[in-house]
Amino acid sequence: MTYRNDALLRHANGKRCVKCGKKDETVVAAHYTGARRHAYGGGLGIKVHDFLVAHLCGACHLEMDQLSRDKERRWEHSEEFLHYIVLTLDRCFDDGTIVGP
Repeated sequence: MTYRNDALLRHANGKRCVKCGKKDETVVAAHYTGARRHAYGGGLGIKVHDFLVAHLCGACHLEMDQLSRDKERRWEHSEEFLHYIVLTLDRCFDDGTIVGP
């Protein structure tokens, strides 16, 4: 079962893009679209778990979605997207959105 959490997705509102630093109304919680998506709850027409998102502006989100279709760069894209997810998770721990035990 794929994990869903609307609060985590809404947390992107008002944040800066972890890729380019832009802060505007287009920043959203962009779900991972890399080569390993099937291992993270994703599939054909199914997004990965909601905790595997990166805060990306509209332009960076579009770029990452387009790169996911590039078969020659799929592993490079996967690594880059996972890096942005880690930056987003770090942000969520720092501001208390995600709290450890």
